[in-house]
Amino acid sequence: MDNLTFFSYSSQTPSRQGERWRELFFLGGLFLAAFLLFTFNLGNLPLLNPEETIIAKIAQEIGQYPLLSGGWLFPTLGGEPYHQYPFLGPFLISLAYLCDQMTEWTTRFPGAFLGAISVPLLYGVGREIFVKRLPALLSALIYLTLFPVIHQGRLGMMDGVILFWEILTVFCLLRSRRNLRWSLGVGLSLSGLLLTQGTIGGLLGLTIFLFLAWDIPRLLSSRYFWAGMSLGLLPAMSWYGVQWAYYGQSFGQEMFLKPLQNNWKMFSTDGLFYIMEMVKYSLPWLIFAFYGWQLARKSLMWGWAKLIILWGIVYLLNFLLIPGSPIRCLIPLCPPLALAGGIALTEVYNGPSSRSYPQSWAIILLALSGLITLVCLTILLNFPFDWSYLHDQGLVSLNLAAVALTFGTTAMLIWQRNAQFIAVLIWGMYVSLLLFMSSSHWGWSV
Repeated sequence: MDNLTFFSYSSQTPSRQGERWRELFFLGGLFLAAFLLFTFNLGNLPLLNPEETIIAKIAQEIGQYPLLSGGWLFPTLGGEPYHQYPFLGPFLISLAYLCDQMTEWTTRFPGAFLGAISVPLLYGVGREIFVKRLPALLSALIYLTLFPVIHQGRLGMMDGVILFWEILTVFCLLRSRRNLRWSLGVGLSLSGLLLTQGTIGGLLGLTIFLFLAWDIPRLLSSRYFWAGMSLGLLPAMSWYGVQWAYYGQSFGQEMFLKPLQNNWKMFSTDGLFYIMEMVKYSLPWLIFAFYGWQLARKSLMWGWAKLIILWGIVYLLNFLLIPGSPIRCLIPLCPPLALAGGIALTEVYNGPSSRSYPQSWAIILLALSGLITLVCLTILLNFPFDWSYLHDQGLVSLNLAAVALTFGTTAMLIWQRNAQFIAVLIWGMYVSLLLFMSSSHWGWSV
């Protein structure tokens, strides 16, 4: 394994120092690009999503308790116990309220900030499993330009926090292969996820166990690894134990059974619609992720392939077993999807120039470009031409035109077997998302 990965540099030779500065450059650049996209125009819309409002009220009530009282460990809504969210997410928002008054910006900033940090973290995961920089960088850029990551991460909900803890847990796990002290980080990160969203934390715990059994079985027999894991998991296990002892069965029913029943009622009425929505929100990167998953299936002797396959399958079960909003079901799937897309684009970039790219990529992108162009023309022809239009719907039309142009240009470059389509698609998606966040439509309820 390359010892230059992330910050593990022991040598001070000029070449190692230069590599370290390059790593810092990429990490800093990814964070700044992500921070701009996650926080631009963050407070220009009211709390439109009902879930945002609920979490904001819980955070406001948590902030009324003195820190040493411990009352903030028991979330309430209107003074009544509220079990559907553990305390950590609202607690982070309540800390933001201490720095400033309760506003849309302070409600959304903690999740947006942690979501921005998750981008360089995913780069770190890529460096751990791929070793080489290019697939790690492409994976991070795909992740940054995935619509669910940016849209949900900006809202005053827990999705940005969930992504941060999820990716940090996997990063610490990969680091623990060489240094068992990182096992404490695995437990603490998994505790953070369990204290933010219990179901997703439990599924990531299952992913970790399966990955260890398949790829690193020696860690399962290491008492030092389990000691670190257990110590790190102590906060989450203690909180769940206290809640169960205090509230009894009502705690488990409200946190797990009731959401499951409600989500299955929605899913059972129109499951096909949910699947189509998930496909829609993951475009265009789902096209390349499918190719990446095929590469992983053929490369199961490598750790990166095992991680991508397991991470994707377990969280796909989350959608099948515990369905919810389509875009929210995609959130825990976004990191493995980005890693699969990153290795696929790397394979294309490093392949021989004479090799043709899959023509289905160009066909799908061209069809999407045509469809988006029709939507854009419909908007232009059905709204009056005035200044308010130019400021609002005009910006949406510009955004759609940028996406259509990006997809169309990318399709042409794919047909020409020009690897520059990767840069064009990533840059076009980033600019399109930035334009979308400039409008007053970015926070619609989904």
